[in-house]
Amino acid sequence: MQLFLIILFTFLSAGSFWLFLRGKYKLSPLWLMLSVWFIAIAISQLNLSTLELPWSGKYWGLLLISLISFCLGFFVFNHPGLDPGSTSRIPASAGMGSSKLRWVIYILFAISLLALYLFYQNAGNFPLLAPDPDAFRFTADESVPGLINYLSQLARIFIPLSFFVFFAEKFSWKKHWDLIGICVIGVWFLILFASRTQIFFIDLWIMALYLLMRKPNLKQALKFYPVFLLVSVLVLAAVPLYRNYKSYGADYLGSITGIDTSNYNVVQKALVPIYVGVSFNQQALLHAENYYQDHEVQKGRVFLDPFTNIFGKVIKPLNQFKSNYDLGAIFHPWWNTGTYLFPFVQDFGTVAFYFIPFIIAGILTWAWKYWETRPNFLSTNLYAYTMFFIVMTVYLSFTVRAEMYLDLALLLLIYLILVWTPRISVRGGANES
Repeated sequence: MQLFLIILFTFLSAGSFWLFLRGKYKLSPLWLMLSVWFIAIAISQLNLSTLELPWSGKYWGLLLISLISFCLGFFVFNHPGLDPGSTSRIPASAGMGSSKLRWVIYILFAISLLALYLFYQNAGNFPLLAPDPDAFRFTADESVPGLINYLSQLARIFIPLSFFVFFAEKFSWKKHWDLIGICVIGVWFLILFASRTQIFFIDLWIMALYLLMRKPNLKQALKFYPVFLLVSVLVLAAVPLYRNYKSYGADYLGSITGIDTSNYNVVQKALVPIYVGVSFNQQALLHAENYYQDHEVQKGRVFLDPFTNIFGKVIKPLNQFKSNYDLGAIFHPWWNTGTYLFPFVQDFGTVAFYFIPFIIAGILTWAWKYWETRPNFLSTNLYAYTMFFIVMTVYLSFTVRAEMYLDLALLLLIYLILVWTPRISVRGGANES
């Protein structure tokens, strides 16, 4: 039965991804979400860890309900009457000059360099270079102001923006050598953080979808996909292994998760972090659903945490709305993520499986339709970020991370800068717009 489920959901995932690329509703969030969740379910059926509970019939049913709810949300919000804008085809580069965007990238790169320097001044090191990366990152979170922490990781913004220039123009190593250099340095910036931020390397995969969105030829695609694949696989596998080895010694992840890796080869050991990331998030969601059968739900406070944590420092009365829960009591104290549904189950309990996917589908479908009907700079970047969010739904929920809201606000600000032009008076002078 276990093997049958793995094969079944792997085929369903492959079929959904083919429909995402070629079928009706091409490049829509519907097929990508189904593909990601089907492969996550298939991976979870390997049951490699002794800590994993078998999935109950109820949990299987709730997962099915959540996927049906997402599908319904997509079809409801895909109604023609809910189009976000004009159906005119506007070039993705419309309203923005590549030279202006280049300057934005240069500025973001310079800001990140300054922030990295300030990070080092406050923390004294970077997680990857510290003797104990895991312990150091918690210390750094306390010693480094949140804004500096965020700005030091701006590579996850200026790398995709560099890709946008590559794909908006005809890529040339000679013409784009400056942005290539910035991207390479930016990749190293992210590696320095060695922990949570390594998830942003999936951003490289998602930005590769710019190519699909811009309908490239084979020669153009071959310039990018091999590099994306190599960088993503190496970083996603190697960085967690190195971090765990430095912090805890050899085979820490296998021992703490109850996975017997004694007979695993090098490739299998490298894939263990990816398996754990997928399967243990499903386990955390399963445990959360069980936990909140007997404990009071958070009633929306978990979702509000990114805002209360930031604004509560200035507006003190907001602190009363902060969430209060014990993650260790839900699953394990060293595991604190559980798919995009996890915080909503904390907030609303079992009912979250019914209505949250519907709402999320509406937001993601709007982003897709906005890009389809008005493929400009903003819509293209927003939808690429949307695809990144979808891929990450099996790993964590960005809805409770302040970075997501800051990223989106920054993308909007950059768009406004790019399309802004000063008004010229009759006499030729520039007036404020």
